Amino acid sequence: MSEFGLASNGLHPRDEWVAQRVSGAKCIVPNGTWFYITRLPGYAISRPTFDRWLVDGAVDDGAELRTSTKVTGIARHDGGWRIEANGETIESRILIGADGPASFVARQAGLVRNLERIGAYEYRFRREDVPLLDPEYFLLYIGEAYNGGYAWIFPKGDSVNVGAGGHIDAHAATVDFCRKFGIDVDRRTQTIAGSIPARYDLTALGAPGLAIAGDAAGITNPLNGAGIHPGIFSGRVAGEFAVNALEREDPNSMVGYDQAMKASPFLDPLLFWMIDRIRRWGDRLMNSVGEELDGLDWRAVNPRMIVSVLLRKPWLGIHAREFYRMILALELCDRYGW
Repeated sequence: MSEFGLASNGLHPRDEWVAQRVSGAKCIVPNGTWFYITRLPGYAISRPTFDRWLVDGAVDDGAELRTSTKVTGIARHDGGWRIEANGETIESRILIGADGPASFVARQAGLVRNLERIGAYEYRFRREDVPLLDPEYFLLYIGEAYNGGYAWIFPKGDSVNVGAGGHIDAHAATVDFCRKFGIDVDRRTQTIAGSIPARYDLTALGAPGLAIAGDAAGITNPLNGAGIHPGIFSGRVAGEFAVNALEREDPNSMVGYDQAMKASPFLDPLLFWMIDRIRRWGDRLMNSVGEELDGLDWRAVNPRMIVSVLLRKPWLGIHAREFYRMILALELCDRYGW
């Protein structure tokens, strides 16, 4: 998560959940050439420790924590919500669904039209077992094989996460990636698998007395699948709307959360348009882009470079609109942090 992502949500890095500091991220195309996709500094975070820290902070501020509590149903009741969990009925004036990619609360509330998810699979290794490691940057490997997704190598202090995700068999892609680059999967110390929201179609993200946040709302970055910053942002905004609704005794004001989220950069239609185009790109196109930007920042693209490239590779001209919009998408991601 970028420094900006934390700071813009009122958080400060803490040694207990920061695995290491990173300087940004690089994109590697199939022929091995690469370019910087961001030089925004940030952190590799230990999610279990970070999540516990957030929960502990909420409890210290007066929240009631219930573990091993499975919600089995929700329904509108008397201007609020009635929640069924572990055979118990809980009544609440405000309900926030932050229940992950399965989005049970939104489905129960009748808000879901379609939930499109992609698979993600990851191995954790000791640092010395990953020969391709860049100790300061996240590495994202793109190619036809990942169908709009990517494989990755993320340093995390003494360990390294290696995985793949996309509209693919993520497990098979991760194994193939490790074999291709000489990473012995038998030396893994942990395996992590899951799903990531790709495109969620909800009738609304907010309703009277209700908000859907984070992965449950499909609020992730479509270009890279990042979900921590969008989750924190949407959770914070949902909380602010909830406090306002309770203070004004006006649960209908929660409807405004929907507009607030759809106006955010995380749900910008440009990002969804761009990932659809990338899924159509072949390795030849990706390699050509990598060759022109090899070792550079994407911000190095300027009119002189464009003219030079088109004179040498006129066939790239048919992709001019896509390249222009890709620059806009990368600028959007850089502006608001990863």
